[in-house]
Amino acid sequence: MSASLRVLVVVPAYNEADSLPLLLSELRQRAVDVVVVNDCSTDNTASVARQHAVPVLDLPSNLGIGGAVQA
Repeated sequence: MSASLRVLVVVPAYNEADSLPLLLSELRQRAVDVVVVNDCSTDNTASVARQHAVPVLDLPSNLGIGGAVQA
């Protein structure tokens, strides 16, 4: 019995509402799991990700890319 390999793409995002739709569309074509880490964005980053049926981890304060990836 062979194990199935799964890939999780962690997308740290700060004010990326405009660029997320294209990225999430391309990732969906690759059949990978995706989670968006919303690094306390002030735009619609979280709602855009949710509209694309992607789980979102909302951080309560901006941690920067390193903190977002570690979260």
